[in-house]
Order: sequence, then C-alpha cells, then structure tokens
Amino acid sequence: MSVSPIAPRTPTTRLHHGDEFVDHYEWLRDKDDADVQAHLENENAYTESSTAHLADLRENIFQEIKGRTRETDMSVPGRKGDWWYYRRIEEGQNYSRLCRVPLTSPDDWNP
Repeated sequence: MSVSPIAPRTPTTRLHHGDEFVDHYEWLRDKDDADVQAHLENENAYTESSTAHLADLRENIFQEIKGRTRETDMSVPGRKGDWWYYRRIEEGQNYSRLCRVPLTSPDDWNP
C-alpha cells in the first residue's frame, strides 16, 4: 500500500450558543461502525507497511530504554494519617500498584 488512506469528509453541523460548527470527521467517533473500523484497519496497514523498514530501529530503541529503566521500582512514600502510601511496579508488570502500610511508629518506614 503506497498511498495513505484518506478519510471521507462527511459534514456534521452543530450549533453551540448561536455559533455553527462543522466537523467533517465526526463520523469517525462511532467505534462500532463498519466504515470506521475498515478505515482504521486501512490506516494501520498503511502505517505498518510504510514503517516496516524501521522495525530494527524500534527494537533497538526499546531495548535501550528498557536497559536504562529499573523494572522493579518503588515511589517515594508519602504519609497520610496512620498510613504510608507508595506506588510499586515489579518486573513483567505493565502497571504500578498503589500500596499502603500502617504506621507502626513515627520514625518507622518498612514496606
């Protein structure tokens, strides 16, 4: 695929406080519409084919960033009331977890 897909312009007019606005791409908001899905699939295929030559570069950049990132890490704890709150992420996980531990003594921090 050498030519990028072009989304058809279908004008939708809205009136807000007496001002008229025309959005030619409002139809793309309907994620369940077959035409929207087909257009997005065409865009994705075009992007994949036009950037295929960058696959090695993408992988090298990813590995470099990953090599400089601590996969298991914890945020600085913050105290609120009788609790310590912090975020923790562990190797292999996509998202951090919000954690809390009870305050056992004013000077104590032990997650």
